[in-house]
Amino acid sequence: MNVNTQISGINTVEQAIALLGQCSVISGIGDAVKYLEHRALRYQLLFLYSYYFPQQYSQSRASVYPNLEEEEEWLKYTERELEFLQLINDNLFPLGYLDYLLEEHTYLIEPSQILVTPLGMGQLEDYEMSYCDLAIADKALLPMSNIGRENLEHWQNHLGEDCYSEWFDAEFSSMPEMNEIAHPNNVNYRQLRHLCFEAGSPICYLPIALKLLDQNTNNIWLDEEGGWTQCRSGTTLDWSMENVDYLHREYLKARRILDAVGSLLDWLESDLTTNFQYIVKTWNQCTTRR
Repeated sequence: MNVNTQISGINTVEQAIALLGQCSVISGIGDAVKYLEHRALRYQLLFLYSYYFPQQYSQSRASVYPNLEEEEEWLKYTERELEFLQLINDNLFPLGYLDYLLEEHTYLIEPSQILVTPLGMGQLEDYEMSYCDLAIADKALLPMSNIGRENLEHWQNHLGEDCYSEWFDAEFSSMPEMNEIAHPNNVNYRQLRHLCFEAGSPICYLPIALKLLDQNTNNIWLDEEGGWTQCRSGTTLDWSMENVDYLHREYLKARRILDAVGSLLDWLESDLTTNFQYIVKTWNQCTTRR
């Protein structure tokens, strides 16, 4: 591993005590394996820090040792590692749990893994029950998405009561009712993409907007359902150059998709009744059932 992780000379008693404090009593093979895994992770994070942010790494004075006063129930990030995570969050891709780590100082995130933070519909704590919290333009497009249409037509609460069967029509009383909007199963998507492309920006972004609602963009950030919003359960990747590069590339793609969809939603909301009727007309032109 080509990184300089050597410890500077011991000049004070405090430094000597800090170094001695890193020594562990190894009483068996299990302890030895755990010790080596922890050390490998420390060196990997330092290596990644020095590789991606060499200037900040060389100038850093943050500690490379864990706080020995805290309980060792979990392997915790050191000050230097937290510094690295902040740089990742600011420059490469979001770590939605970082503020929790920095402010609360409660280390419940597995240091050996990157927890992917949802940036699309997965941000909602409960996809179906959170429809009412969506922006008005997102709500309008729900009948055209597979998941949205299914939930609008069939989703029931724990009492067996319909939650959305009449909600959409009441929400958009001045616009086409849901039964006037072709079902997604009956739409020729090749024709839809062609018509949207011919219409130009921002209507050309309708197909990707529907994929975003369906969490079907083939982008890890936009299709993720778990992450920090779901009690820290979700997609995780090991800390490696390959994974950092991959997540950075995918994040840049995700931002482009979100920006494009955002321009469509802004256009819809600028004159919702007129513009949504135009979208519905285009959509219904692509139905496979006449």
